[in-house]
Amino acid sequence: MHTDRFVVFKLQDEWLVTYSDRKQSAFATREDAERSAFGAADSLASHGRTVSVLIIPEESDPASGPAAQGKEAERKRNLN
Repeated sequence: MHTDRFVVFKLQDEWLVTYSDRKQSAFATREDAERSAFGAADSLASHGRTVSVLIIPEESDPASGPAAQGKEAERKRNLN
């Protein structure tokens, strides 16, 4: 089954939303980009399409820093 994928990421000073690896839209804030991606995904899902939204955090985002990565590695080790 095909999945329509939206990717939200920051490039320089703007947030981009890429749809199906082709179309890009630029936004001033992460919130606006996320709102657009989730709105479009909801619209497609309401028509029976399978969708996903991937949000790539900024490097300065505390949830994506080394401490968070260390916790993820620890969690994976505990699963083994």
